[in-house]
Amino acid sequence: MSLFYIDEADELNELVQRMSKRQYEQSPGLYEDLPERAKKFMKRDFFYGISYLKSAIDLKQEQIFVSYVRWTYEYLTYLMTYVSREQMTEQCIEFYVAMSVCLKDELSPENYEFAESCIQRGIQEIKRLYKEGFQIVEEESQGQKKKYNQIAAEYIAIVLRKDSKEAMQYFLNLYQGGMNIADIYLEVVQKVMRKIGELWFEKKISVAQEHYCTALTQTAISQLYFTIFSTPPNGHTMIGCCIGGELHELGMRMITDLFTYAGWNSLFLGAGVPEEALIHTVKEQKPDLIALSVTMPQHLVLCKNMIKELRSSAPDVKIAVGGRAFEDVPDIWREWDADIYTTDARGLIQWAQKNIS
Repeated sequence: MSLFYIDEADELNELVQRMSKRQYEQSPGLYEDLPERAKKFMKRDFFYGISYLKSAIDLKQEQIFVSYVRWTYEYLTYLMTYVSREQMTEQCIEFYVAMSVCLKDELSPENYEFAESCIQRGIQEIKRLYKEGFQIVEEESQGQKKKYNQIAAEYIAIVLRKDSKEAMQYFLNLYQGGMNIADIYLEVVQKVMRKIGELWFEKKISVAQEHYCTALTQTAISQLYFTIFSTPPNGHTMIGCCIGGELHELGMRMITDLFTYAGWNSLFLGAGVPEEALIHTVKEQKPDLIALSVTMPQHLVLCKNMIKELRSSAPDVKIAVGGRAFEDVPDIWREWDADIYTTDARGLIQWAQKNIS
């Protein structure tokens, strides 16, 4: 039976063990010198790589896997400072070669052909990045945008020095100083979270620091709720949730907050909502709009299936999708019978107000 039609962790673990063993056999000199921590990360990356490849195969979208390869290569450039860039590049290529060899007996011929195409494109992307180099592109801003960047940088400095008390008042002070809530959310908080993610990516902060910054920011924006929930209701209801085991829920939380501020009865269901729970809530609340967020591409298939179930149980509800997982496949939502894909919360609210009577 194909790996991609089972959910048994033991069988997945056996595959990862085979792939790891093969890669170690291919490059014994290089891997004997690797720290144990690096070997642990490598095994974890086998799991991640397979899950991204599975999503690419299920959706017939090679770019999902290629983008994962690019992200991993860039991250390892920061992480693996104990080997040369050339060695690290060779290791990454061997990683995917081993993946290809080990998957040959695990997949149907059709799926293996597609998987091999994904892997070869990923290897070409690694070679391109090695040859051309890469850098995180800083956003160029002037005028008002520059002002927002400075405000975001000031808040980041506060949370990085772990001044929780000052951080808790920061966004409330911005509002009381005249900044509107949409700008606080979309021009400041979004920039803060993007920059925090970059700092983690570049190993300038730890995972614990990144989680602390995110949790504190979620609590800090709650200081604005008295104003947000004071808007008169307009009679419409929306539900927002994150698909699968998503832990990145702040973006959807902010979207539902902004809908509430616009007068909607907004229900934020958070992350990891089971399909049956969402369907039950939809039948109970009869919303006008459901917004689904997907950050990790592994959860795109779950989103597709969720939309299918929603169309069956609530055919008249409007469905919006968004999140980073769609960045590499921005048109795929059209195949799923969703109503809109957007990266702009303001635009989504305007669309909803125009298209929902």
